[in-house]
Amino acid sequence: MNNFILFIVTLFCWSPTWYVIKFQLGYVDPLVSVFYRFLIAGIVIFIYLIYKKKNLKFSLNQHLWFLLFGVCLYSLNYVFFYLSNTYLISAFPAIVFSTVVIMNILGEGFYFKKKPSLKTLIGATIGMIGIIIIFNDEIFNFSLANGTHIGLFLALLGTLSASTGNMIHQRNLNNNFSLIPTLAYSMLYGSLVTLLITQIKGTELLFEYSFSYIASLAYLSIVGSIFAFIFYLRLLEKVGAGRAGYVGVVMPVLALLISTVFENLEWQQDLIIGLPILIIGAILVINQKIKPIRE
Repeated sequence: MNNFILFIVTLFCWSPTWYVIKFQLGYVDPLVSVFYRFLIAGIVIFIYLIYKKKNLKFSLNQHLWFLLFGVCLYSLNYVFFYLSNTYLISAFPAIVFSTVVIMNILGEGFYFKKKPSLKTLIGATIGMIGIIIIFNDEIFNFSLANGTHIGLFLALLGTLSASTGNMIHQRNLNNNFSLIPTLAYSMLYGSLVTLLITQIKGTELLFEYSFSYIASLAYLSIVGSIFAFIFYLRLLEKVGAGRAGYVGVVMPVLALLISTVFENLEWQQDLIIGLPILIIGAILVINQKIKPIRE
């Protein structure tokens, strides 16, 4: 039941973020919004740690792993997804993100020598078929004049970055890294790397003072970053990266419902056929007796 609660809370913290991100797009560059999001989240966690008088001193080697974790999960991951949202309706990046469960299983095999089972390979293949059906028009009618394929590619890069971050967290977990300080430093480092990217691009650091921008930024920073990642990474610690990635399988269903209500998403035949196939493939991957890496 404890794992189920972690799963449900994570799901409901994260699912609305795909739509809420839309309120971050426009006046402020998406990369600048990513910087603000994780800078705020990191500062809030640091304030909590200082108030609780927690240890904030770590070795240089630990800080390097904080940095790598932050770059993958709190910088590049979100940079790619924010940019993807400029090309796709909010639910579609969430659908692409569902492939994280497959990437996590394969990542465990690559980084931790856990060989995927035949059932995993079958499930991964079915999942990819689902993605191909959903995006068949963009894939088979590739055109530089249509930005949809760019959004799809960016979402895949974001998912790969997120999965790599999951693997780094598993490694840090195996080396007894404390979760909350890890989040504080990693979010801070991730935000600073994003800031560096904006400066290299010559992006102006603007801020929008509208209610929609500030409210969405607050939700994304507090609920979609701090709470969502605390619950998700706790779940990963308990059940392993592969099974924790199942959050990404259910999330597109809620994201699609949100897009249907708020963005007038019309369910075309490709989506109606492809989404169940994608979910079936991911369930085949998840529905196995997979022992967590950390005993």
